[in-house]
Amino acid sequence: QVIKSTEEFEKALKNMHFLKGDTTDLLEYARNVNSHFANKKCQDVIVAARNLMTSEIHNTVKITPDSCVALPRLPGTATGDHLKMEKASKLLHNDMVNLENETKLSQYTFSLPTCRISSSVEKLMELAYQTLLEATASTDQCCIQLFYSVRNIFQLFYDVVPTYHKENLQKLPQLAAIHHNNCMYIAHHLLTLGHQFRYRLTNILCDGAATFVDLVPGFRRLGMECFLAQMRVQKGEILERLSSARNFSNMDDEENYCAANKAIRQVLHQLKRLGKVWQDVLPVNVYCKAMGTLLNTALSEIVTRIAALEDISAEDADRLYSLCRTMVEEGPQVFTPLPEDDKNKKYQEEVPVYVQKWMTFKELMIILQANLQEIVDQWADGKGPLAAEFSAAEVKSLIRALFQNTERRAAALAKIK
Repeated sequence: QVIKSTEEFEKALKNMHFLKGDTTDLLEYARNVNSHFANKKCQDVIVAARNLMTSEIHNTVKITPDSCVALPRLPGTATGDHLKMEKASKLLHNDMVNLENETKLSQYTFSLPTCRISSSVEKLMELAYQTLLEATASTDQCCIQLFYSVRNIFQLFYDVVPTYHKENLQKLPQLAAIHHNNCMYIAHHLLTLGHQFRYRLTNILCDGAATFVDLVPGFRRLGMECFLAQMRVQKGEILERLSSARNFSNMDDEENYCAANKAIRQVLHQLKRLGKVWQDVLPVNVYCKAMGTLLNTALSEIVTRIAALEDISAEDADRLYSLCRTMVEEGPQVFTPLPEDDKNKKYQEEVPVYVQKWMTFKELMIILQANLQEIVDQWADGKGPLAAEFSAAEVKSLIRALFQNTERRAAALAKIK
């Protein structure tokens, strides 16, 4: 009807000589009105998406396995194409496996762990779902254009966000953690997004073409690379602070001891500050692994420096032990993944699980306070706890540094093999 009316209107304009006789622009526009509508809609979607991507990252919302994100409800089978839904149910029936006697999976098996994401990313995902929902009620051509616009949204995110927010993502550890969560959240939804609309989109997109799964590895990598870059920055700062500890040598010198003590305090302060910044942001398992890795960096560096010392006097040993004790007592306190202090005790008690060198560090403390016989007992012919953490060469080096050259020392060294 619109095309017919437009054709008559165009003829009338030609009769009045407003238009040239061979001009058909108006009629062509009317014939392609669906395409123009789809183009405008897709343009609006991309503009809205880009505005969300360039908004602040630090405004967050909490996501939990139980939380229902405000995504549009998909139409039920009654409102969809019956043939498509019939086809879907047949396929599902054919692929069905009897799992009655199998162990049931947890209801949270495919849930995203509790964390914080940017509110703009939640809105971006709502926009994607809403656009796909509109595509289900559109003409074939419009449906295809809207589907590819949604794919373009995610490809745009991949290119725009890391560039636009580059400086803040490098400087601010909290934003790096939120960006990590954002990418994992998007990847989580992309796994099933195409499948959810599989039988609701046009036939052209029904046979496996409507998928977003190919974008998942890229988003996971994007989130991990950003967070690992921040981890490298934090590791660098820890090592730089410990480099001012004067190799932990000559601790009987007050100036050297103060420098080492200050370095230890600075590292603990850095870790506690990070612990607070990432608290309630990262998923608990990621938080514990991250904090464990950073604490491990500090402990590993201290062990390496002390094990390399060639001479440790009795006073040196006492002061080194005192510094190590500070790390052991305060180190677990950096594990505060949850705002409620009483819930964090569990993670603070599990420090050896997350810190690879924890037991090595504790064995070093034992050596610093032990006599020769106690060290030999700890070694236990290569089967004791000391042998599990240190090589024979490292233990011999520490014995030579701690004890004077006597027959007893020689006898002890002979037993370390």
